Amino acid sequence: MAKPIIIIGGGLAGLYAATKLHERNIAFLLLEAKPRLGGRIYCENSIKNENVGFDLGPTWIFPHQPKIQSLVKSLNLSIFEQYNHGDVLYQAPNQAVQQIAGAGEMQLFRLKHGMSTLIKALYKQLPSKHILLNHYVTELKKSNDNWQLTVNNNGKIQQFETKTVLTALPPRMIAQHLTPNLWASERLINRLTTTPTWMAGQAKFVATFDYPFWRERNLSGQCFSRVGPMVEIHDASAEHNKHAALFGFIGVPYATRSKVTKAQLIEACINQLIYFYGEAAKSPTHCFIKDWAEDEFVANNDDKTQPSQHPDFHLGELTSELRDLNIHLVGSEFAKKEAGYLEGALNAVDDALSAI
Repeated sequence: MAKPIIIIGGGLAGLYAATKLHERNIAFLLLEAKPRLGGRIYCENSIKNENVGFDLGPTWIFPHQPKIQSLVKSLNLSIFEQYNHGDVLYQAPNQAVQQIAGAGEMQLFRLKHGMSTLIKALYKQLPSKHILLNHYVTELKKSNDNWQLTVNNNGKIQQFETKTVLTALPPRMIAQHLTPNLWASERLINRLTTTPTWMAGQAKFVATFDYPFWRERNLSGQCFSRVGPMVEIHDASAEHNKHAALFGFIGVPYATRSKVTKAQLIEACINQLIYFYGEAAKSPTHCFIKDWAEDEFVANNDDKTQPSQHPDFHLGELTSELRDLNIHLVGSEFAKKEAGYLEGALNAVDDALSAI
C-alpha cells in the first residue's frame, strides 16, 4: 500500500492541496505545527457573536483573481464588497486632518464573517483523522527514495515516512524549520533564505464599535498617514451594515514597536483613530492586534528587519532538483502568478499537483 503524501503546513495552501488530493482519492497526511489551522489567515471573533470574525491576516479578494472566487463560490460562502463610499482622510506631520473627496476606486471583496470561514469550510470537507495539529516537523531528510520526518507532538517525538512531500510553507520557514542542509543544494537554500515572506513583518490592528459612525459623516473608513502608528486604515465591518469595525496596518518597524507593550501600542492606535474621527472613536467595544513578526512560523529575523516586498521566487532552474527529490513547494510565495496572495496559494498548489 502506497504511503500517504505528507503535507507540511495547514494554511490555505495546505488545506487546498489536501482537498485536491482527497478529490482524487490520493491518501494524504497533513501536519500542522500550531494548535490551529489557517496559517496567515487568522480571525478574532466578535465578543458579541462568536460566529463573526475580524481579519487580522489577509482580508481582500481581488476581482482579477478567479481561482479564489471560484473556490469561495464552490464552498457556498458569502462575499460582499469592501465599503468604500465617502471621503478619505489624510494625516501629515504637524497638520490637521485633510479630507479628500472620494475613496479609492479599486473594487475589493471580503468574506462575510471573516476569512476563517474559508479555512473551516475546507476542513469540513476532509477526513479529520488525516489532519494532525500540534505536529511540528523538527527534521526533514531524504533516505534513499523516502522522506523521513521527525515530528514533535507536544513533547512526544514521532517518526513519519513518505515518498512525496508537499511543503505548504513560505520559503524562509522551510529554511528555518525543515533542515534543508540535509537535503537541498546550496543554490536552493540561498533562494529559500532570500525570498521574503509577504506581510511577515507586519502588525494589524482592529477596533470594533457599536455602529459605523464614520459612514454618517460620508467617510469611507479609509485613512492614510505619514505619522502613524497606522499607515493605512479601512472599514473592517464584518458585514455590510453590521458588526462595525476599522482596521489598520501598523507601519512602525518591528524593532521600534517591540520596545513598547501591547497595551501601549493599542492606546497609540486608538489615539490615532481619535485624531481622525474625534470622540466617537474614543471607546471601541474591543480591540485586537496581531503582530506577525512575533510568530515563529511566519517570520524570521530578516522578515523583521527588511522592508516588506512581494516575493519573486521563480522555480525555473530548480525544477529538476525538486523533481528528483520528489518535494513540491506549494506555499503562496512559490506561485508564478499572484505570489503572496490567497490566489497565489491556489496557483502554487495547482501547478504542483499537475505533476503528481
